[in-house]
Amino acid sequence: MCHLKIKKQKSTIAKDELEGNEQENAGYRISASSAYQIAASAASYLHLHTKSILPLNSSKADASEDSCEGDDKTIEPINTMNPDVASFMATTDSMTAVVAAKEEVKQAVADDLNSTRSSPCEWFISDDNQGTRFFVIQGSETLASWQANLLFEPVLFEGLDVLVHRGIYEAAKGMYEQMLPEVRAHLKSHGRGATFRFTGHSLGGSLSLLLNLMLKIRGEVPASSLLPVITFGAPSIMCGGDRLLRKLGLPRSHVQAITMHRDIVPRAFSCNYPNHVAELLKAINANFRNHPCLNNQKLLYAPMGELLILQPDEKFSPHHHLLPSGSGLYFLNCPLSDTSDAEKQLRTAQIVFLNSPHPLEILRDRSAYGSEGTIQRDHDMNSYFKSIRNVIRLELNRIRKARRQHRRKFWLSILSPSGNDASILVGRPVGSMNMAQNQFNFAGILQTGGESLKRFGRLVASQHMHLLVVLLFPARVLLFGAYSTINYY
Repeated sequence: MCHLKIKKQKSTIAKDELEGNEQENAGYRISASSAYQIAASAASYLHLHTKSILPLNSSKADASEDSCEGDDKTIEPINTMNPDVASFMATTDSMTAVVAAKEEVKQAVADDLNSTRSSPCEWFISDDNQGTRFFVIQGSETLASWQANLLFEPVLFEGLDVLVHRGIYEAAKGMYEQMLPEVRAHLKSHGRGATFRFTGHSLGGSLSLLLNLMLKIRGEVPASSLLPVITFGAPSIMCGGDRLLRKLGLPRSHVQAITMHRDIVPRAFSCNYPNHVAELLKAINANFRNHPCLNNQKLLYAPMGELLILQPDEKFSPHHHLLPSGSGLYFLNCPLSDTSDAEKQLRTAQIVFLNSPHPLEILRDRSAYGSEGTIQRDHDMNSYFKSIRNVIRLELNRIRKARRQHRRKFWLSILSPSGNDASILVGRPVGSMNMAQNQFNFAGILQTGGESLKRFGRLVASQHMHLLVVLLFPARVLLFGAYSTINYY
């Protein structure tokens, strides 16, 4: 049993109220930064909208302008717009407004995100008894977190030749200063034995990645003390991320991106953008005109590190057509000896998966919205937790069954001189499956079974798979019931 020491950093919503409330010409002026906050609020509405659809009614008076006060005409509320459509339109308009905003507006928001006084997400610290300090970051829940999401234009990361999502990078800078004392304190108390694990869900996963790399680049923590980053349902936020890993002397396995099979969020920036969308981005924001990922790959940010695909039970969510049916954890592995060819094969497999289904296909489906919608279902943190626990349970059952069969064959071999030794298959490539797109054999480099779970187990904690509960459980359960939950395993 590991020992947990938990600290909590509370996030705060931006404190500034709407500015510029001076009345002019029977109207009101608001500042540019306030307009940005309104846009972020509209996007935040979409997030809340996937949890509970609210009725959206409005009143419409009779069109006649000569009707006077006191007329007997009734004004009836009518449903002017489907709430799903209204939510989607509000978010789309907000994103367009933010992309096209003036630099002083975006810089004002960047300064708010890059604050040491508040964080766009809550984050927690837990220590195990082997010298590892866990930094766990939650996903998008506040207005500040949606401001970070919406400011998605590319900027240079740490002065290097790598582009990164501006809003999330600015948020990471502020959180870096908040976390640095905790990092230094752990290094001081554990010396060379100190290690750090960064993990998070959604926006929290992307922040975890940047914070981990920033500690390495800025020389605060040696590479040997930084354990691989594990993200859950996090969007891609870098263009040239794998090249950066090589430059830093880190393997691709340093980033482990776990993605639910139909989660829209990891696909959002890494899907193929239609030409008209790409041209619109370039027309309204100069930073996109020379963006290599958009120009060469038709996406905003490329997948980084290794991709692990989590498929839940079919009763919870229909299985993905590229994967075998049933619950499982899959990772992409190319057996080719030629490194360059293997990289191309893996990249192609990632792109095929991230465009199946395409985010636009998900958004066109009316069942995607609401508290029971597919967006909420396939991205929710608790869905990841339940699905991984189910995979672990199924794999443990397979292991027990294999051991029983092994014991049975062992005794048969003793009783029968001609008996053969039993062998247990712990990892296997899935059978061939051709893709219509370029006849790409996606399943040819897909692996599952015990090997994938063993691989994931080593990443979470060398001998403590039950720490996975700490990484995914909601804060209130983490604080008040962590020990009882861990004991379950």
